[in-house]
Amino acid sequence: MDLKALKLELLERIALLDDEVRLLALKRLLDSPRNYGIPNEHLSVVKESEKPYARIEDRNYTAEEVRRILEDSRQQWEEETYDFDLTEEEVAELDRRHQQMVSGEVKGIPWEEVQRLLDEDRKRDQQ
Repeated sequence: MDLKALKLELLERIALLDDEVRLLALKRLLDSPRNYGIPNEHLSVVKESEKPYARIEDRNYTAEEVRRILEDSRQQWEEETYDFDLTEEEVAELDRRHQQMVSGEVKGIPWEEVQRLLDEDRKRDQQ
């Protein structure tokens, strides 16, 4: 749909609105400064039996909703069990490497240093 057709469809839909509350909400939105969003449930166009927001990014959440989502996610994560299917040799190798790190025999590399090295490698590859 091109921009002109979209504008015409919007005007047509606005003209057909009979809901005074929605019309007033639309007026407030249009009267507001440019680039100033007004969250308003009166402008919702969600259809019955459809999920109102398909993606989490499609709406603003209250602090309480965010807390509930995080708590639900945390509980779900804690209840999950993981089966890594590691062999005894792999577990022994991980334990050996862990002991080397703990004893100081092997030094870790900070992420910033790893990132710098990777960036240098990429620059060399591009040349």
